[in-house]
Amino acid sequence: MAPRDAYGTTPRDACRTDSPPVDDRGSRAWEARAACRFQDAELWFSRRTWARAMAICAACPVLEHCRAAVLRREKGLPRCHRNGVVAGLTGPQRHALDRRAEREAGGGREPQARSPAAPRPACPAPCGTRAAYQRHLRRREPVDEACRSANARGAGRYRRTGSTTPRPPSPRCGPDPRSSSPEH
Repeated sequence: MAPRDAYGTTPRDACRTDSPPVDDRGSRAWEARAACRFQDAELWFSRRTWARAMAICAACPVLEHCRAAVLRREKGLPRCHRNGVVAGLTGPQRHALDRRAEREAGGGREPQARSPAAPRPACPAPCGTRAAYQRHLRRREPVDEACRSANARGAGRYRRTGSTTPRPPSPRCGPDPRSSSPEH
């Protein structure tokens, strides 16, 4: 039995699509001339034979029809669902083409760069903190006593609690003993 991709497609079906390329007016006759139609199915999904599969695709007389069909069929799929060599392209290459087409269709806007999780502080941490101790070590500066003791406190807290940040006060259970109003 021939190997199948995530959608149950065999390599021989890989160039086929339910919607035909726009320029051939609904005909899928080009599939009969595909160079891959009599090839072994394993060739298209094994990384060891990708070079041979790409060479067959490069010499295929219907490469452009096949490429248009597969790009239309896989439009919007995540990278992990594009397996094997189809139309002379690997899954990641087809995904990159799809992303490029999306950017061009969206007015040429590039996706915005992700902002860093935490903005860098404008000034370095003051001495007497664990961050200052780590900064001294990173810069290979002499460590002062205040930073050394702050680091020791942080290390002790980490050993006790598993975190270097102080825990917020826990909520009290039951009525507040400081409240003066009776509860009846």
